[in-house]
Amino acid sequence: MATRGLPAWPHLGQDSDGLPEAERLLLDAARAWASDGPAGPMAEAAIVLAAGGVEGSALMLDPLLRSLPTLHLAAPLCPSVTESESALLLAVSAAQHGSRSLALGLLHRLAPPLTAFGATTLLVGLACALKRGGQLLAPALDRARFKSP
Repeated sequence: MATRGLPAWPHLGQDSDGLPEAERLLLDAARAWASDGPAGPMAEAAIVLAAGGVEGSALMLDPLLRSLPTLHLAAPLCPSVTESESALLLAVSAAQHGSRSLALGLLHRLAPPLTAFGATTLLVGLACALKRGGQLLAPALDRARFKSP
């Protein structure tokens, strides 16, 4: 089996504090949503998103995260990005930059095909809300790196 050209997933295993601002905001909001905070999932995410000026994005984040059954979100203070968190960040980035097919492909890592297809509209809504609020994630394909031979 060849080992050349296999993608090294962007963000995967990266220090979560070292992420760009928009990616860090989205990751923190998703992790707050998954934590057992006293305000409830959507309010916990909205509190984090309010720091970035996009608190209304929580209305799109909540149904999206609920629709992804295999999404594993780490604890809020976890130092590194998990595989499914990386796929979520890349999917939002792809949707923000107009690549719905790539976004759908990335959602397939987090949900079965029919569920991922249904979640695409939620993902696009979240991506647009973040973009309108000035939180633009880096282009997904520009961050992809490949292992050297």
